[in-house]
Amino acid sequence: MLGNVEPTQYDLRFTIFGIPVRVHPLFWVLSIMVLRGYEELDLIFVGVCCIFLSILVHELGHALVTKWFGWSPNIVLYYFGGVAQFLPDRGFTPLRSILISLAGPFAGFLLWGLTWAGVFAIVLFGVDHHISPAGNFALNFLIRINLYWTLFNLLPIYPLDGGQVARALFSWMMPNRGLSESLKLSILTGFGAGAFLVLNEYYFAALYCIAFALANFQELQERSRYG
Repeated sequence: MLGNVEPTQYDLRFTIFGIPVRVHPLFWVLSIMVLRGYEELDLIFVGVCCIFLSILVHELGHALVTKWFGWSPNIVLYYFGGVAQFLPDRGFTPLRSILISLAGPFAGFLLWGLTWAGVFAIVLFGVDHHISPAGNFALNFLIRINLYWTLFNLLPIYPLDGGQVARALFSWMMPNRGLSESLKLSILTGFGAGAFLVLNEYYFAALYCIAFALANFQELQERSRYG
């Protein structure tokens, strides 16, 4: 979400579905900070695992569609987010850009639905009393993070997925000024969402929105300055 991050000797590296994945150490640090309100070490560990799974699934959504289109993606997880990177060549169209951007939220909603299905199955078969507190926490946390994080990602704030979609759509429909119009939408939405989140004491997410809005404002100024 925040650009390229240089690799370190402490990165976790693995491959899934033929796609290289790199996890920066700051990913774990920020994930633990998100769970700072919990004192039980087992819940913090489970929470970090849930964050890792959720964001990995989200980025896999992007990466698998990218791979389906014939490009070679790789995934980097860092801070409280991640990015599916690839170098498109021929055939990169606005429609394909939109489909790749929407694949991440779709994967998040899919994991959200599968988690709910698991909860229903547990209740249906009457085994809910066998689930440990950590298990209950994992199910509830997966439901919350994959709903709210996915909805947050769909806001038309660049470089969130919704912002990527808005930029592609505006540039497609208005070739001469679409990028500038998408930046204006991103700035307004970013500051608006940031203010709403601050008022509701979601300071971490508010920081992201405001930082993105400021970055988009700077980009818009540079475009106005240089035409």
